[in-house]
Amino acid sequence: MRTSIRPIAKSPHVDGTTHPSRPGRRGPQGTASLTKTMELLDMIGLAEQPPTFIELATRSGLPRGTLHRLLAALSEHGMVELSELDRRYTPGMHLLTLAQRTWEKMDLRRAAAEPILALNGRTGETVHLATLSGDAIVYIDKVECNYPLRLHSAIGRRGPIHCTAVGKVMAAYLAPDEQQALVHRLDLQRHTPTTLATPAALLKALKRIHAEGVAFDCEEHVAGNHCVAAPVFDFRGRCVGGVSITAPTVRVNAAQLQGFAGWVREAAAAVGARLGGAVPQRPATTRQGGA
Repeated sequence: MRTSIRPIAKSPHVDGTTHPSRPGRRGPQGTASLTKTMELLDMIGLAEQPPTFIELATRSGLPRGTLHRLLAALSEHGMVELSELDRRYTPGMHLLTLAQRTWEKMDLRRAAAEPILALNGRTGETVHLATLSGDAIVYIDKVECNYPLRLHSAIGRRGPIHCTAVGKVMAAYLAPDEQQALVHRLDLQRHTPTTLATPAALLKALKRIHAEGVAFDCEEHVAGNHCVAAPVFDFRGRCVGGVSITAPTVRVNAAQLQGFAGWVREAAAAVGARLGGAVPQRPATTRQGGA
C-alpha cells in the first residue's frame, strides 16, 4: 500500500527564503502576543538588510499601533535597536549576551566530555558537570557510576547551592559583592543535620573553599551521599562551572573521598584548559572539615 506524504507547509521569510511554518496563533490562549513578538524578532534578526518600521509593517501585516508597542517592548529589553541615522532596526546587544551564555554552556559541556569520562573511569563513581543558573545549580552533564546503587540525578535538573559541593565551589569564586548578595538571598533550607543553614556558616565555608580550591558535601544535601567538587575557569579567569564526584557513604568512606580530591581537581583543570582558562593553583593541603 502506497503512503502519501504531505510536504511541510512553507512560509516566506524576510530574506526571501522559506522555513517550516510555526504553529503561530493556534497555540495556547495568551500566547498570541508572544508569538507575534518572536516572529517580529526573527524578521529583524534574520533580515539581510535592517528593516524600517514601514517594511516591518508590510511584512508582518500587523497594525501600526501593535507593531509600535512590540518594537518598544523589544527595544526596552535590549533585544532590538533603532538606528538614529537611517531609522532601521537591528538585533540588540542583549541577544549577543544570551548567545554568549548559551555558547559558553555548550562549549563547557563539549570541553568536559573526555575529562569527566576519564574521571569516572578512575573512580567508578558518578561524575557531574554543573553550572550556576540564578540561585541554583544546573547539571549539564553526567557520567553514571558502574554500580547497581546509583544516584537519582539527571541532566537539566536544578539543585541547591548551599548544600552541594559543586554549588559551593562555584559560589566560592564569585566576586565578593556577588557572593554576599547570593548568600543572603538563598533559602538556606536544612536538609540534614550537617547542612550549612546560616549565612555566616556558608560564607566561612566559601572562604575556606576559595583558599583550598576544592569543596566537600559531607552528607549536607542527602543523608548517605557525599561529594567532592572543583571549579572550572574560562579564558577570562571566571569560574564557569564545576566538576564533582558523588558517592554513597556505604561504598566510599570519607578517607576515600578525600583521596578523590586530587583527581577531581585535575579533571576540572583539564576542562578549563580546553576553554583556554588558567589552571588553578594546587593547594598545599586539602581538608574535609564540612566544606
